[in-house]
Amino acid sequence: MNPGRRAISAEQAFMEGRADARPVSGFAGHIFGSSLASFAVIGGLLLNLLLCFINTRIMPVSDTHVMLGEMAMLGAAFLLAFDRRAGVYLTLLLFVSYMLMIFALRGISDLKALRDVFIPVAFYFMGRRLANPVLADRLVLASALIVMAIALFEYLLTETFLDYFNVLGYYLARGTVTLKEVYGQTRGLFISGLRPEPRTLLPFLGQHRVSSVFLEPVSAGNFGVIAFAWALFRPDMRGRFAVMALALSGIVLADARFGFMTCVVIGLLLPVYRLIPRTVWLVGPFFVLAAVAAYGILIGAEGGPNDVSGRLKVTAAILTQLDLSVVLGVKATDMFTADSGISYTLTNFGLPGFIGLWAAFILAPFRQPPAWVFRSMIVVYLLLLMLISNSFYSIKTAALMWFLLGTADTADWAAYRTFFRRR
Repeated sequence: MNPGRRAISAEQAFMEGRADARPVSGFAGHIFGSSLASFAVIGGLLLNLLLCFINTRIMPVSDTHVMLGEMAMLGAAFLLAFDRRAGVYLTLLLFVSYMLMIFALRGISDLKALRDVFIPVAFYFMGRRLANPVLADRLVLASALIVMAIALFEYLLTETFLDYFNVLGYYLARGTVTLKEVYGQTRGLFISGLRPEPRTLLPFLGQHRVSSVFLEPVSAGNFGVIAFAWALFRPDMRGRFAVMALALSGIVLADARFGFMTCVVIGLLLPVYRLIPRTVWLVGPFFVLAAVAAYGILIGAEGGPNDVSGRLKVTAAILTQLDLSVVLGVKATDMFTADSGISYTLTNFGLPGFIGLWAAFILAPFRQPPAWVFRSMIVVYLLLLMLISNSFYSIKTAALMWFLLGTADTADWAAYRTFFRRR
């Protein structure tokens, strides 16, 4: 049989959802796998919006409800991720063993630290098992449409939106913010939803920074970067330019300066991703860590304004104040590190854990060279985001991102593109 013809036939079977193209066996298994993956990814996207509605219109919620909701999404993802291959089990065994050692040294446990890595493991290996570019495309497009629909509802009908989704009340119920921090208000958008200074992107839109399903604008910007990167990576994706337009529109509505800047950087680097060796990305965060720490020592940073230089100073200030035992992971700290992803990672996992997690991400095997392009885009996104936020751990955007990475790493891109060229 002609090899090219066999590749086309396999891809056509894949497009039709037949058993010989999917690791989830049987047509019913394919439908079940796609449905469960959609539930996990879209559920992660919409979980906080749903809980906000429940808190506003039905009953009070707490962090326990958030945890239970995330457990449901993680359970669905792990159900698909688990198979006869050892990768997912070995990854979990090594990580949990390391964290138990860290907890023993610190004398306290931190379930959130476990959850922060369970999300990438579950959704990445789910994507690897399904290896379904068409499903990934559909989830990105569906997510972008949902995000934009809710964004327009929030922006155009803000008071009606708050009648159903009292964002401030939701975060008060969870204990994320206090009445003192919001000056006694119990109804409204999230604290960062209204910035006192004029917006950077299209100032005529006003000071409202639209959060959409994410309830806070930082994650809205992060989602825009992930959706834009996937569409940029997928030249034959149906609805590619619609996804790009929706992603950039969401970034603008959220006035996500970081998101806009990251999309520009990701696009400019597109011609050179295949030329960048793993070693460069492997040492990237540690070079950044050393540079920012040195910057903090030199200038004596103690924070700054809410711009790029100010956020860098915040990260530099945190890094210079961390005790060596905290950095090594043997001692806990109550220092607030959410505004610095690199500091948050160090304080939760220690330097050895940070190195191990990053190396596992960079060195994870992939099936064909195109996967390296998308992974490089996400590396750029993470390296930049680490300087200003720990939001990349949130299931709101992490579920989709890691699912796409798993899909890109395992999909048969040669067969897929051959099929579409000959259709």
